[in-house]
Amino acid sequence: MTPLSPSIVLSSENCPTTLDKENEMKKIPFHEALGSLIWLQVATRPDLIFSVNMLACFAHNPGIAHWNMLKHVLTYIKGTKHYSITYKGGSSLEPIEYVDSDYASYRDTRRSTEGNVFVVASGPIS
Repeated sequence: MTPLSPSIVLSSENCPTTLDKENEMKKIPFHEALGSLIWLQVATRPDLIFSVNMLACFAHNPGIAHWNMLKHVLTYIKGTKHYSITYKGGSSLEPIEYVDSDYASYRDTRRSTEGNVFVVASGPIS
């Protein structure tokens, strides 16, 4: 299981286009749940960063597809709540950087995305 399904592409096409759909989405606690995920990813769960940032791009006008993806992330958290960051003694204290990028992955703007992580003593620090 992954925090964000690789087969799903979120875009503004998933945003509500009618007033009725917008009012329906106002009844759903999307922003509250997203805010909790933002806090969680910053505080303790770096594995959520990409998926939460992707969902945050649609916070201004979320649709049902965005809500379903957010629920997928919550299900992922429930299944992985035993995960933790561990640092190994005796490991190298020299920082190692890993970088990944996705060319033109944002469907609406065709902007690319990139992420990196620094690891020290076998655990992420940034």
